[in-house]
Amino acid sequence: MRDWRELVPPDEDARGKFFAHLLRKTCTRQQAKEYLSCMKFPESLLNEAEDAGLVDDLAYARLFADGHASWGNAKISHELAMRGVSRENVRLALDEIADEADRAREIAEGLRRSGLEERKIRARLMSRGFSGRSVSEAVRE
Repeated sequence: MRDWRELVPPDEDARGKFFAHLLRKTCTRQQAKEYLSCMKFPESLLNEAEDAGLVDDLAYARLFADGHASWGNAKISHELAMRGVSRENVRLALDEIADEADRAREIAEGLRRSGLEERKIRARLMSRGFSGRSVSEAVRE
């Protein structure tokens, strides 16, 4: 008995596997391209996936920034850049979440309530990628 995969043209098998991967995991264009390369699938599938809306760097950046609101803009920007998201898309995504200073203030208030001293609050905010100005404003209040 023959395996059903023998009946499917190679490109269709690659297309199905690639699209199934994209439906399971949200990817940036760079990540999708790396997956195609690793699997030795044709790179032309990337354009098809983008046309279908399965690969969208701006949507990825928006979801990432919203899901990491406890991080400062510098850390979010760095992580998105490492995933291949353009500066413009990073900027647009950061514009849609709460102001960095407001996020830092909210985190600092929670840390203060838990009894953490100012020095440690400052260090924790800095390690999360908040700017010096945002940290100073948050700790000062």
